[in-house]
Amino acid sequence: MFTQVTLVACGLAVIVTVLLAVRAQRRRVTGLALGVYDFCHEGHVNLLRRAAARCDRLVVGVHTDAAVRDYKGVQPANSEQERATALRELGLADVVVVSSDRTALCRKYRVSRVFHGDDWDARTYRRHWGDPILRDLGLELVMLPHTEGIDSTRLRESVPRIGWWLYSPIPGWSRLHIYAHVRGLYAELGGVWFLGESARALVRGDFPDAPCVLLEPGQEPAIAARAVDHHDLDVIVTAHFNYDAMMGPLVEMDRPVNLVVLSHGRSGKPGTSADAARRLHGVRLAGSGDEPPGARLYRQGKVTVHDWSFAPDGYLHLDRFLAGGGRFENPAPGGRPVVLVLPTWGPEVESRGLLMSKRWLEPFRELARCCDIVLSPHPLSDSGIVARFAKATGARVLPALGSSHVHVSGAHCTVSDLSGAFWEALLFDTPAVLARSLEPAAWPVDLPPSRERLAESVAVCSADELVQAVHIRMGLRSPEQRSLAEERLGHIDGEATRRLTRRILDLVREPARRGAVVGSNDRTKL
Repeated sequence: MFTQVTLVACGLAVIVTVLLAVRAQRRRVTGLALGVYDFCHEGHVNLLRRAAARCDRLVVGVHTDAAVRDYKGVQPANSEQERATALRELGLADVVVVSSDRTALCRKYRVSRVFHGDDWDARTYRRHWGDPILRDLGLELVMLPHTEGIDSTRLRESVPRIGWWLYSPIPGWSRLHIYAHVRGLYAELGGVWFLGESARALVRGDFPDAPCVLLEPGQEPAIAARAVDHHDLDVIVTAHFNYDAMMGPLVEMDRPVNLVVLSHGRSGKPGTSADAARRLHGVRLAGSGDEPPGARLYRQGKVTVHDWSFAPDGYLHLDRFLAGGGRFENPAPGGRPVVLVLPTWGPEVESRGLLMSKRWLEPFRELARCCDIVLSPHPLSDSGIVARFAKATGARVLPALGSSHVHVSGAHCTVSDLSGAFWEALLFDTPAVLARSLEPAAWPVDLPPSRERLAESVAVCSADELVQAVHIRMGLRSPEQRSLAEERLGHIDGEATRRLTRRILDLVREPARRGAVVGSNDRTKL
């Protein structure tokens, strides 16, 4: 009898406990704060803190980019991923989710209370949500104090009117390579990034609060055009291999804009913006006055193209090298000889006989018997070809971080294809060997120095002549190389960042708005 009573009592106790727990669960308040949250400023932080204090569980809904464009007609300064990430890092919400479906959010998370700032009138915001939705879902609307003096519109207007283009649909295109060129400039100037999903981590690692426009595949031109209008941008900055990718979205726009194309090379090789201008538009590079050659190249539609790849201002990695105490004159190295290999990047490596093709492997194997081989690959170099070269020659491979490794302390000689890296290597007095025949097609006649002038000071050899050429040049300091390099590159003085910063700022609110432009297909040589 006692056992039965005890069991009944225990059963009742369990039932009561469960009922109390269910009742307590029902009393838990889940709140929803749905918004754009662009720039994630102090006003957002204050609102979310107040909302969190008024509920047991706070869900923050971040409007999608598409919803913002449809509703406000503008592109958010930061993509939906950036906005959601910034909110998660605050640690004020239990859940942060990207969605503009308010009904689905309320049902999924069992929301009973909706929060918004009182910069909206409560009656207007209720109509915005829809009275039937609030009533059918049993939602309580709570308007919280708005923080005066700060909002996303003001912050957006304070962003410099400069865009930085990192996006390209081309497979294998190295965003790191382009990012390395413009990162220091962005730190000086600020502005808005245009990028794809794979480039987000690059920018966020250095500039966690930077405005980022995410260019979704298939929608790049439309999103880019809206963002340029929304931010009222005057200047877009990109780098040479991304020239064609930039022109498509910009050339159809109705507003004037400057496209600044930067490069660290002056080789005239295919793929540079200078080559694209010649190939696509038949424009010959020409400078005027104190302006670097190609600084104001041509106009297509309402886009004014400024090609600065043939100017010393493009050598920002050498800027950093000199600023860090580096010098072009180095003491003669000692110990076991070191040969620095600087291969250019390009397709069809074997058929073109480029420096990492099979025909060059045996000469480098022979050199490796008495020298240490150090390979500095281009960031776009095929990883399989790099690995094959390193295995065949025992070379030490430097990381392809986006900046050319044109100098290794202690190198006795450099071997390079005809490329931008070759001309940069000549700035140092480490002797250089040009490991390729000087084909006329690869040597633009309008770019000094001449082939003959170069051959007077630099060894030029085929694969069969490589070992002998390196041994002859090994360790001989060559200070005359720098004058040859500066005939091609211009004077490198460590002031590139400062000059480029000034020149880009000069374009903001200035040049593309001058002069009449006839039609979107008008191409005017400037």
